[in-house]
Amino acid sequence: MTVQDGSDHSEPHSSEEPAAKPSVLGAAVGVAILCLLVGGFVYLLMPRHERPPQPPKQTEDPQDLAMPKPQRDWHSGEYVGSQTCAECHPEIAEAYAQHPMANTLAPVADASPIELVEGDSTEFESHGRRYRVQRDGDRMIHTEFMTDADGELVYEQSEEVDYAVGSGENARTYMINYGGVMFESPITWYTEKGIWDLSPGYHDNPAQRFNRRILDGCVQCHSGHSIPTGDGTSARFEEQPFTELGISCERCHGPGKRHVEKFQADDWEAGDKSAEDMLIVNPSRLEGRLADSVCYQCHMGGKHRVLRKGKSYHDFRPGMATEDIWTVLVSPTQVSADGNAEFLSHVEQMESSACFRGSDGQMRCTTCHDPHRSPKPEERAAFYRQRCNSCHSDRGCSLPIEEREQPPALNSCAHCHLPSSGSSDIPHTSASDHRILRKPPTKRDVAQDSNRGVAWTIFDGSDQRMPQWEVQRTKALALAEQAMQESDQRLTIQAIAALEEALRHDPHDVELSSSLGVFYCITRNDAKAMSWLEAALQVDPHHELSLKNHGMMALQTGMLDKGQRSFESYLEVNQWDGTIFGPYAAILANTGHLQDAVKVAERGLRLDPTQLKLRGFAAQLYARLGDQEKSLQHREILQKIQKHLSDAEPKVD
Repeated sequence: MTVQDGSDHSEPHSSEEPAAKPSVLGAAVGVAILCLLVGGFVYLLMPRHERPPQPPKQTEDPQDLAMPKPQRDWHSGEYVGSQTCAECHPEIAEAYAQHPMANTLAPVADASPIELVEGDSTEFESHGRRYRVQRDGDRMIHTEFMTDADGELVYEQSEEVDYAVGSGENARTYMINYGGVMFESPITWYTEKGIWDLSPGYHDNPAQRFNRRILDGCVQCHSGHSIPTGDGTSARFEEQPFTELGISCERCHGPGKRHVEKFQADDWEAGDKSAEDMLIVNPSRLEGRLADSVCYQCHMGGKHRVLRKGKSYHDFRPGMATEDIWTVLVSPTQVSADGNAEFLSHVEQMESSACFRGSDGQMRCTTCHDPHRSPKPEERAAFYRQRCNSCHSDRGCSLPIEEREQPPALNSCAHCHLPSSGSSDIPHTSASDHRILRKPPTKRDVAQDSNRGVAWTIFDGSDQRMPQWEVQRTKALALAEQAMQESDQRLTIQAIAALEEALRHDPHDVELSSSLGVFYCITRNDAKAMSWLEAALQVDPHHELSLKNHGMMALQTGMLDKGQRSFESYLEVNQWDGTIFGPYAAILANTGHLQDAVKVAERGLRLDPTQLKLRGFAAQLYARLGDQEKSLQHREILQKIQKHLSDAEPKVD
């Protein structure tokens, strides 16, 4: 049984031309973008292959290739918590409690009340949608809604947010926890301007709404200690995800159990404090890159950051090098036309500075920053000036003191040499330029120094300390990510070749197989796409992206039984992704289960009321079931949303 969709509705300004009266199969592919990893990627046509390819022959035993998989005992008792540390280090603990890092994450009920909420609620509008923030005692409710020209409500979706993310010094965003599967709210508080607005990244894609998944890398850098499930790479956590909220003592000093046991023992003698005997990491006693890595585990972003084979975001321990867990690919700091450094990580900027290059590797984050104490605003100029003078006392500022003390500089070294700019990747905030420039660049300097188009390299030459097969794997995954970001045909072809070459060494690599399946999906090579996605699922039957894309490809190619199994398996691990219900409903409708299909469609619309093609499909299903009233309701809502979003789009003359 095939249900025809008579709706000619499509999302405003969509690049995809809807076919006249498409079948449910065709319409449902439009419900969610084919191979959802790729967002708005332009589909590229490549030659089709008649038979699915056989996995490449192994050139080496993958057992010899794979790095040892770490034991995933997330409940091991090696962590004792910062409260235990505070028993012996009360002064440091008291000072650190005021540090922004100690306040990176909190339940909404416990977060410091910095947000502006006028009375019980406040509202703002963006991209044709309205947003409301409400306080209800200790609870905070975020709502997206839309009204028509007469002020009548078109739709409304409210979610209670569970966690406040960020100290609030610059901004604060919010997370929703569905039993260990977490999502970001589209609403963020921006402290500098004192406003509510869309969260970072949402202005370019407001349709993400409440559907942006919180991944392992986000949790690893914004919490003290979390409890992932599985191997720590699936973005799934225990129902109560955190045992420690803010960045904790043990994130920089390592697990404290053995250290605490030693100093609680009856036979411990005072003065027995050699580094080897302390059984804890003191970053100031680490050498070179091991010391840097304590900070770089979170503050070294790079252009691409690729987990090493067999590693997870949660495996890093102080005393390791970041390259033990990640390979970071970087490109030189780029400079905009107004002389601002385009925002890369502060680490990349610092390491490009003359100060760092002239320090023989001795300069690091803690040269300027106290990891335990954050100076108060009125103390910052003097605090950082003292840090600068620890190296520059013999060659201080050349300006007369009277001139230096004039506003806005107020004798602040950082004001001139680490100026703040609006080039942060977070809207409404500024970031300090960590290149530590002697003088602000002129436009001529900008033209000479701009590094646009320079290819990335592997940070700190860590590829020289990796097996060649893993270097190849890392570059293939980074190239794949860049091809996705840039929607570039040339990079797409290169990425496919690189992924295939890397898979020759280990055809059982889930990340490589899944990525290659996605690229064959977007290039319309259906047979190879299905082959590689199925290869990934053979190794990891719960791999979310592979399940999702396999279901989409099965729907695209008419293999409805396969598609139904994939979507059902996907919903076992993630039932909160609104985009999955459209294609799932299409499969049910095309196999004769109209009642089930309409229930699934309604479920998807509850999670995301703005799915236009799914709403049109729901109207079609109700009409087929003889419920003309509900069919009309959905069509009217669809028309109102389309008109409102179209009217809200900026008009081009």
